[in-house]
Amino acid sequence: MAPALYGLIIGGAFFVFTRLVPQPLGSIVYWGFFSVQLSLGAATCWRRTGLPFASAALVTGAVMSMCLVVLAAMGHPFPDLAPESWVLFGGGAVIGPLFLLIESRVNRTKWRQWARHMEHKNVWDIATGRHTPQLRNGGA
Repeated sequence: MAPALYGLIIGGAFFVFTRLVPQPLGSIVYWGFFSVQLSLGAATCWRRTGLPFASAALVTGAVMSMCLVVLAAMGHPFPDLAPESWVLFGGGAVIGPLFLLIESRVNRTKWRQWARHMEHKNVWDIATGRHTPQLRNGGA
């Protein structure tokens, strides 16, 4: 339930920061926040789990978000991107979930442990990275 609620919050924030807040400031703040959160998430994921594809998914999202910050600063705030820039967003939107799918197949045991760990987590845990379990060295 927490991941779904977190997704709703992200969707609401997207609307506020890309449509209600003056541009390009809204897009810079929105995508800048995610570039920081995903960067920290990638470091935490790698340090605690050692899952390479999950960490790579987070890195991909962080890089895509930072690129969207740069594009917004150049006068192309999301979703008003030049056609060429949609390749960046589309690639990130496909590669991140693909890496997670690969991870769920390559490291099934750790992936299941993470799923069990998530059962009792809330939105705050997700936002602060406390939803990432310690899976290195057999931890759970």
